[in-house]
Amino acid sequence: MKFKILTVFCLICIGFFGFARPSWAYIEDDLDMLMMNNECPVCILTEAPLSGAQLHQANLKVAAMTGADLTGADLTNTDLILTELQSADLSGADLTGAEMNGARLQKARLVGANLTGAVLTQANLNEANLQDANLTDAELTAAIIGVADLTGADLTGANLRGVNRSRAILCHTIMPDGAEENRDCNS
Repeated sequence: MKFKILTVFCLICIGFFGFARPSWAYIEDDLDMLMMNNECPVCILTEAPLSGAQLHQANLKVAAMTGADLTGADLTNTDLILTELQSADLSGADLTGAEMNGARLQKARLVGANLTGAVLTQANLNEANLQDANLTDAELTAAIIGVADLTGADLTGANLRGVNRSRAILCHTIMPDGAEENRDCNS
C-alpha cells in the first residue's frame, strides 16, 4: 500500500514539474537577425531588450513581442501587422506611420508614444496605457480600446469609425474634431 501511494505521489510530482509550461523568452538568433537585417517576421522576441533600438522600417510582421522593452525605440514606418505586443513597454517610442493592423496591444504601455499616422485598424488596445500619446491622424477603424487610458492623448484627425469609446478613460483627451474631452477627470 505504501508503495502504491509513493508511486502515485511520484507520478503526480513528475506530471506537475516535468510537464509544466516553460516561460518563453526571446530567441537570441531572432534578436540577432532583427538587429543585423532590420527584419524578423514571425520571430519570437518575447521580453526582448530593445530599449532605444533603431528599427525604422523594420519588418516585424506577426512577431511575438509580448512583454518586450521598446521604450524610446524608433519604430517609424515599421511593419507590425498582427504582431503580439501584449504588456510590451513602448513608452516614448516613435511609431509614426507604423502599420499595426490587427496588432495585439492589450495592457501595453504607450505613455508619450508618437503614433502619428499609424494604422491600427482592428488592433486590440484594451487596457493599454496611452497617456499623453500622440495619435494625430491615426487610423483606428474597428480597433478595440475597451478600458484603455487615453488621458492627455491627442486624437486630432484620427479615424475612430467603429470604435466603442464608452469605457475608455478620457481626461484632457483631444478628440478627432479638436475638442477636449474631460468626462473621466477626477476633480
